Amino acid sequence: MSSKSRLTTAVLVALYPMLAGQAAHAQAAPESTRPAAATELEEIVVTAQKREERLIDVPISISAFTDSFLRDTGSRQLSDFLQTAPGVGIIDNGSGVQTIQIRGINSTYGDAPVGYYLDELPFSLIGNTQVPDVRTYDLQRVEVLRGPQGTLYGDGSIGGTIRILTHDPDLSAFHGGAVVIGGDTTGGNGTYAIKGMLNAPIKDDVAGLRFVASHEDFGGWIDNTSTGKLRENERVIDNYRGKFRWMPTDRLDMVFSAWHTEQDATGNSSSTKDGTFPYPADQTNTDYDLYSATIRYAFDAFDLVSATSQMDYHGKQLTYVAGLFAFTDDSQQDVLSQELRLTSKGDGMFRWTAGLFYRDMDRHTQAELPDFQYFQNLKLTSQSYAVFGEGTLSLLDHRLDLTLGVRYFSDDREYRENIDPTLLEIIQSIDPSYNGIVKTTSDDFSPRFNVSYKLTEDWMVYGNVAKGFRTGQPQPAISLGLAILNGVSVPTGVDPETLWSYEVGTKGMFDGGRLMLEAAAYYNDWKDLQVPVVVAQGVRALVNGGTARSEGIELSLTYLPIDALTLQLSAGYVDAKFTQDVAGINIQDGDKIPNVPETTVSASAAYRWPMMDGVNGFARIGAQYVSERTDTINLSLPSDSTTITDLRVGMEGRHLAGYIYVDNLTNENGAIEPYPDPPGLAGPTTRHRPRSYGIEVKADF
Repeated sequence: MSSKSRLTTAVLVALYPMLAGQAAHAQAAPESTRPAAATELEEIVVTAQKREERLIDVPISISAFTDSFLRDTGSRQLSDFLQTAPGVGIIDNGSGVQTIQIRGINSTYGDAPVGYYLDELPFSLIGNTQVPDVRTYDLQRVEVLRGPQGTLYGDGSIGGTIRILTHDPDLSAFHGGAVVIGGDTTGGNGTYAIKGMLNAPIKDDVAGLRFVASHEDFGGWIDNTSTGKLRENERVIDNYRGKFRWMPTDRLDMVFSAWHTEQDATGNSSSTKDGTFPYPADQTNTDYDLYSATIRYAFDAFDLVSATSQMDYHGKQLTYVAGLFAFTDDSQQDVLSQELRLTSKGDGMFRWTAGLFYRDMDRHTQAELPDFQYFQNLKLTSQSYAVFGEGTLSLLDHRLDLTLGVRYFSDDREYRENIDPTLLEIIQSIDPSYNGIVKTTSDDFSPRFNVSYKLTEDWMVYGNVAKGFRTGQPQPAISLGLAILNGVSVPTGVDPETLWSYEVGTKGMFDGGRLMLEAAAYYNDWKDLQVPVVVAQGVRALVNGGTARSEGIELSLTYLPIDALTLQLSAGYVDAKFTQDVAGINIQDGDKIPNVPETTVSASAAYRWPMMDGVNGFARIGAQYVSERTDTINLSLPSDSTTITDLRVGMEGRHLAGYIYVDNLTNENGAIEPYPDPPGLAGPTTRHRPRSYGIEVKADF
């Protein structure tokens, strides 16, 4: 055993008398660290359809990760657990942003193909497929809705929607918690984190506050052969969140929240097989402020919800074109959104939801490529609105449900760029009418049809047909200019893309609440894909890629074979391909959709056992398998198939818990993404963090 391993074990053993002692003498806190030994599976309630429902009663494919799951897995970010949902793929490049695809619906350019919500706030960035790396401490749950969600969640939810829900203030009890983590990485620097939560009622059952703060420092492990700096890829994350809740009457409930996050990263997790990087390191700095006000009023027959949100997002990145020429991109985005909706109460014969949505988005970007005298100053604006509604008719004593949903969406965009005269002359040599100003209007009518039948109170079968939509995009001038210089044909803008999804599935709870099963099969018909093509090393442009389809099957089950032993298995298979040749682009009928793994499998086992009065032992092992990803459009070599195994053991008292963890137990070093630049060469690409291990201590009071 190494000296570090002996130290880790010694620290955890030293906690044992503290765990036992405090358990014997302390009264139980409102939120206890020590979970009860499970005798049946937890009943999960979700709000995916804008109303509270049991997970097994929602007739669509949905996975829900509760706060207890996130604690048991030791998850710190979405990439730690999101691929345990069948059909979901995620690429985390270690710089503070992530790319998510669901059921083969993937894009690395334009607006995101997956809807992304923080509570009621739509975290949508104009012209950006990546989503921010949200930290998981003190989350209530994460819901992953698979398949188009255009009716209730609008454009950008063409592949599905992810909802990240935080805890509201508890108005009845004062309590708090803290987490301290210290660890190391094989061949790299140490990592540490400190997190805290405080919940404080101001007036019992009327008003209260909840504060969350965290600081995380991830050490690097990649050596830069260009600069000679060792373990260069470091990342620091600071996250602060506050909520105020006021319930002056039983009918009125108001929640006001503020969220601030800063992330600074040098380099990322891209390297060669030997853990080196041959170019100057990227620099990525992101920070955002989120503000929201959610007001609910309960009328006798329906609930009224007003959700207002404001986001200020700032991202600055320094990258190197061809590994040599510095390119800076400094973007500021402001997003204001407002949703007003009505939702019927009760479980009568007819249930309905109706609403209005408005969003105003502004993006201002300044970019520089000094070696080529390129200086970009652009403004991209979007004003959109939507009207939506969904109704469910229950028949046969609530066994048969028929649902119809519709949404009308309209988006006006303007792209305005001050272009360098030389670059403008190059573009006008192909398109004389181009002046750097592009205006577009996109609108769409997205319906949903759903039928479900309950075989028993806890077992249903369902069928779902839904349409998804993603707004068109203007082309950046730098992409147009470099495409012309390199003989690549690209348009000045791309059309919207649409998708029709057809799905059948079943879900239920069996064996007296010890087994939960969900299975689904689907077919997606996809048109006018927005596809990125390389126009110069490190620079891409967007084109419409004709038609495509994705089809697959998904399975998820959770089983409690004996008390306190939980087994989980999920698997997804997706065949996502283009279905026609596209002239002028390297797309042929039968080519795979870029960056989509064909197979994902996740399995885990978690067990709790009593060690002494008030103290439980805990052990969990989990593994995630992802098959290779390809990108034939850009002539890239395929990625590797990867398997990540994590181990976590510890002791849990009423108010104090300690764990030893090992992430990436087998030190998986395969490429997660296809090798991008230069085409056809096995250069640096995204990889997992090497084997990491450490101690985590939690306290509740």
